Amino acid sequence: MNKHKIIGFAVVLAVLGLLAFAAYSFFEIQPATRTVPPSREARINEYLALDRWLLGKGISLRTEDSATLLMLYRADEMQIFLQSSLFRWTEEAVEYFVRWIEQGGTLFLVMDYTQSWAPKEALDFLEKFGIEAEIESVRRAFIHDFEYPNYDRRVSFSVKDEAALALRDRSGQLRLVQQKAGRGKLIVSGSPYFLLSANLDNAANARLALTLFSENEAWLFVRGVSRVQGLFGSLFRQGNFTVLLVSLVVLLVVGFWAVIPGFGLVRGDGEKPGKPIRERFLAEGRFLKSYSALNLYSETYMKEIKRRLAHREGLKTDEEIQKRLMEILGRPLANQNFPKMVSDYRTILERI
Repeated sequence: MNKHKIIGFAVVLAVLGLLAFAAYSFFEIQPATRTVPPSREARINEYLALDRWLLGKGISLRTEDSATLLMLYRADEMQIFLQSSLFRWTEEAVEYFVRWIEQGGTLFLVMDYTQSWAPKEALDFLEKFGIEAEIESVRRAFIHDFEYPNYDRRVSFSVKDEAALALRDRSGQLRLVQQKAGRGKLIVSGSPYFLLSANLDNAANARLALTLFSENEAWLFVRGVSRVQGLFGSLFRQGNFTVLLVSLVVLLVVGFWAVIPGFGLVRGDGEKPGKPIRERFLAEGRFLKSYSALNLYSETYMKEIKRRLAHREGLKTDEEIQKRLMEILGRPLANQNFPKMVSDYRTILERI
């Protein structure tokens, strides 16, 4: 191999080695973080992670947006998750649930009320199991406590049966109660923030969910659905859509009225006849004459006349051209009278 090629190859390897060393010493490869927004399914269903976890364990589930006593009476599931505000409480419903739990049913009751409108029948139902609920009317700030589950801090309970499973938060307030009755049991809490998809990655929430849903039996969930608002949904929710619709119609009418002065076919006015070319030509000449600019015409005509005389008769000097023009007209050019001057130039162009 040629000596120069060997040296060049060695130099290239050295440069590449230095570049690799510099890149290794001064640069660092870091993974790029990309924020992925929640899917539409996750925004609609705040319990999506819980649903997928239960299905993964082989536990079948069914969800409803609301419930009636007749629907629950006809349900085949013996484990029901009931958001209390989505159910119409009556004395008949209280008697049915007490009997249903004693016969082996499991009711997970969510007290998602404020103090001002919690139904008396729901509170009476809890008292039949020795449970009293205290609901605050003001919402408290949501606090992430990774050592305790995410309870609803507006709702607290007191229970008479010491054998009941009573779970408390860091402040010692009773937030969740599991009370056995007959062959079944009642679980009651405030809004179950510990079951939401956004919070199940917390170990305390996951342990509590595993405890509550340990039995491999079908569940019926009666819970609200988050509605994903589109454009028109936001308009209906934020304001009066009728006013917006009327404003839009008025805007369209005014816009068309401004663009199209009269509705219907456009009538043609017809083309107005212009002035004869001779009259326009003379008016232009009079205008140029008033500013002593008639030489514009004379220069244009003379340029064409000189071109023709040079091409046809071989005349080039001004003396020869002026002599030839005198021969054609028999007199000097009329440079002061514009119509006469134009007539002379046309006569010359016609004769050469």
